[in-house]
Amino acid sequence: MKRKTVFTGFGLLIVLSMLLAACAKTGGEAPATTTKDTFIFGRGADSVQLDPSIVTDGESFRVTGQILDSLYMFDKGSTTPVPALAECKANEDATVWSCKLREGVKFHDGTDFNADAVIFNFERWRFTTHPYHFASQVFEYYEAMWGGFDDASIITEVKKIDDYNIQFVLSSPMAPFLANLAMDMFAISSPTAIQKAGEAYGTPTGGCVGTGPYKFVSWEEGTEIKLVANEDYWGEKPKVKNVIIRVIPDDSARFLALQAGDIDALEQAVVEDLATAENDPKLQVITRPGLNTSYLAFNFKIKEFQDIRVREAVAHAIDKEGLIKNFFGKYGTVAKNLLPPGLLGYNDKIEDWKYDPELSKSLLAEAGFPNGLSEVTIAEDVTDADGNVVYKAGQVIPLRLYYMPVTRFYFPAAKEVGEGIAANLTAAGFKVELYLEGDWPTYLGSRRNGLLMGLYLLGWGGDNGDPDNFTGYFFGSGTQPIKREGWYQNAELAALLQKAVTLPDPAERAKLYSQAEQIMHDEVMRIWLGHNNTPLILSAKVKGYITQPVGAENFEYVYFSD
Repeated sequence: MKRKTVFTGFGLLIVLSMLLAACAKTGGEAPATTTKDTFIFGRGADSVQLDPSIVTDGESFRVTGQILDSLYMFDKGSTTPVPALAECKANEDATVWSCKLREGVKFHDGTDFNADAVIFNFERWRFTTHPYHFASQVFEYYEAMWGGFDDASIITEVKKIDDYNIQFVLSSPMAPFLANLAMDMFAISSPTAIQKAGEAYGTPTGGCVGTGPYKFVSWEEGTEIKLVANEDYWGEKPKVKNVIIRVIPDDSARFLALQAGDIDALEQAVVEDLATAENDPKLQVITRPGLNTSYLAFNFKIKEFQDIRVREAVAHAIDKEGLIKNFFGKYGTVAKNLLPPGLLGYNDKIEDWKYDPELSKSLLAEAGFPNGLSEVTIAEDVTDADGNVVYKAGQVIPLRLYYMPVTRFYFPAAKEVGEGIAANLTAAGFKVELYLEGDWPTYLGSRRNGLLMGLYLLGWGGDNGDPDNFTGYFFGSGTQPIKREGWYQNAELAALLQKAVTLPDPAERAKLYSQAEQIMHDEVMRIWLGHNNTPLILSAKVKGYITQPVGAENFEYVYFSD
């Protein structure tokens, strides 16, 4: 769609639009008809951190999305950005965005929400010399979505006009600017809270402080996070007073807890439990649109994976149809693009890799492995975040397949899927060691530092409904190998993606993203596995739950009814 000026003027129209935004925060449902005042959501893994600017995992955003507001938000059930804490308009060439901030809003600790608070947050994320941009923390989303830190940032300045008016100055136009502002990771935290807690902000001891419908109460790591309603919320008040987000790692145990009434909702279950839920009148199954992709990735520091014939052999070894049928059920579809179907730039002309184990064996033989592949060689030294050599050039290690330690909305039954892929690979001439790296934060940390040395399973859920949040996030950052993406990069692809994000014409953008998909396919740089219309199972008494394509639902809409 063409980028339009969504700001209709200051004064009365601003007030009216912000009132409409506040109305958008209500679920539009009838008041609760029971006295139950606590909503308990069961999940398979804990949050990594509650400072959304330094994490990438959905379980963190599931919590911070209740506590913190962004300048924009996504309209209910859609990826359309609408005003939240601000309303913005662009100048003629869309390089300056003037934003009117919502007045009369306070953070949960009593700090005023104003221009200084917004500037503090954006400058903290952008500047590596900022006193609260700690070297121990990784602001990955800012780097990926805004082009880099310091002078590399597309945002060159956030200028204060007065207490409730600011301007974002950009180095170039950016088509998804408002969509980026609406993302959970760019929610606005209390500067006072960050200054008080320092590096502990977002941890169980530091908590997090926003302007959202719920306040942070406590975090018992590995067990649960408790929230309480913000009675002074600028939007419509939450219908349920308390929210508990509880960790139950085992999929079956989590479903049993729902059946027993110990929790009120969960996301994703094994196929058998989903079938049970669909036939249980005490439960309901709803779905989140499949704005996600699961994939199998290569670490390109491994010499053998630098040979496209080996990567093609892996691609032909995977029985995608069987994996989707057995583990995703009717909610999943086979993927052949990184972009989910329906997203701008999806390339339906791509012919997916056919499942052909014998062809895999032939390709391996052609690549010099007539007896299959069970060990791989490190192509060059691999260092950790502190610069220590973890793997030396020439070192030979077993061929590993890393599987995720948690169930995710894009990846049900992660270990079982890993076992299925391992069986596929074995039948095609590979001998893999199914490998557990550690818990979820450890797995994500190893991925971020390029230390998953083999094949590894992961996925991505869209944060803003724009293709740049998929392709650009992963591969749009220049010509050097990106360690967090398995040390892959392609200069042609990066340049194409950097151009696509600046174009106002959606048709022109679509052409470039479609080209990007073809490049990624032809290079076999990853193997896309599936898209999941993520099922959520809730007690039949839960009402007002609205699924969001971007993932982090807003619990203030929820209430209970007999």
